[in-house]
Amino acid sequence: MRLMAIALFAVFLLVTGAEAAPPASAPDSEHPVTPDRVIASLNQTLAWYREARVAMRAVGTVFAREDEQTALAVVRRAFETARAQAAVLAAASGPAPAAQRAEAGPLAGKRAQLNATIQTDQQEVGRLRERLRTAPAARRAAVQDDLAAATNRFELDRARLDFLTRLEESNVSSSDTDPDLARQIQTLQESVPELRSGNASSPPAAPTSSGVTGGGWGSVQRLIGIYHARGSLDQLDERTKALERRVGSDLQAARASMRSIMDQLRALTTDPSPGGSLADGQRQFRDLLERSKLLGAVVLSQREESALVHRFAGDLQGWKGAIDRDRWQVLQALGMGLIGVVIALVAILVGGMLWRVAAVRYVHDAYRRRLLLMARNVVVLTAMALVLVFHFASELTALVTGLGFAAAGIAFALQNVILALAGYFSMVAPNGIRVGDRVSLQGPFGYVRGEVLDIGLVRIRLRELDGEPLRPTGRIVVFPNSVVFTGSFFKHPPAEDRGEGPRPVERSAAA
Repeated sequence: MRLMAIALFAVFLLVTGAEAAPPASAPDSEHPVTPDRVIASLNQTLAWYREARVAMRAVGTVFAREDEQTALAVVRRAFETARAQAAVLAAASGPAPAAQRAEAGPLAGKRAQLNATIQTDQQEVGRLRERLRTAPAARRAAVQDDLAAATNRFELDRARLDFLTRLEESNVSSSDTDPDLARQIQTLQESVPELRSGNASSPPAAPTSSGVTGGGWGSVQRLIGIYHARGSLDQLDERTKALERRVGSDLQAARASMRSIMDQLRALTTDPSPGGSLADGQRQFRDLLERSKLLGAVVLSQREESALVHRFAGDLQGWKGAIDRDRWQVLQALGMGLIGVVIALVAILVGGMLWRVAAVRYVHDAYRRRLLLMARNVVVLTAMALVLVFHFASELTALVTGLGFAAAGIAFALQNVILALAGYFSMVAPNGIRVGDRVSLQGPFGYVRGEVLDIGLVRIRLRELDGEPLRPTGRIVVFPNSVVFTGSFFKHPPAEDRGEGPRPVERSAAA
């Protein structure tokens, strides 16, 4: 017996650690192992695993295959711990079936007694029915009364037997709690398909890369994705810490129960017959020894689960560091891109200012100066728009295609306006017309002669002239500039103003 105690003490040291165990922060009385607690622990672990997989999908390439296997190993170890705890609960409730069998003994005796009574009643009913057939008329009423009473007793005994049978079945079903716990654990395990296949399926990698490509807008989208992934990792970190605390608390409770059982075993090795009964002492010793083995399996499984969760928590800090470094790279790329855009815009504005200064200083003709300044505005605005678009565009092919379709639609919708603008540049060309010139225009609504008052971007205004010699009529006529291409106009030479014979010169559409 003393050798057995030494062996048990050695097993205890191997299970709980060779070092002196710290005082349990949570005694077993505060954390009793119950079926509800086992299922709650499994549900917490499964919720953590699902959140971990969501975070892996959000982060993408930061996670490696080993990280998935670590998370899956935590879940697998949690199910092993739950099964070990279910075995401990089954062992702890071992004496209950004997008590229930002892309680079921009187029920079985009553059932046998009722069966005998029912057989007697059935025979009595049969005998009275035979008497009723042969009974004289004077005795027939009394025999019928006896037959009715015997039939009632027979039906009552059958109802009592049915009640006892149902009662016994309910006792058996109410005592069958351990198989229910095992089925619940099996059902939860079947809800994790990765445990059935043995390997975790690789989560789809998010579009992450060390380099930042795709333009400024692509970098902005990448930065938004990084912040979303960082938030997912922070939530996963909190859940992992909660899981680590729960596993540590369960491990301390299991160790406390193990120490209590080992103390009782050592006491039985010193006094094998507590209360003066050696048989009871031996039976208690064997029960405690079996429970110590089951609790040892629970402690070992929980220690491995705690180590896996601790390793996952350490890896999680590394993943957060990698996300932070990636975020810093994207911010740097965005900063450099914005600096380049600012430099390009400043260069365009400086070039536009130099263009304006040169046009004002060196171009003395007012119309040419106006034309150059308008061209300068168009060039500057177009260049700035192209710089911004090509910097923030993430898909240049789609952008060019979209711009092409947009340009075609705009050109179709504004074809008259575009034609008028082209007519403006044709009019203000070096060989064109100027304010004060006398012209004759053949438009869609008639023939008009007049003096040019203003040449706008889309319209030309004339003071109408009529008579011989030409005199103002007081009316102002407005033509679209597209008349240069859709009609014709004549520019009168200056000699007409000096009283010489008119000799109109027709301007071609190309002028």
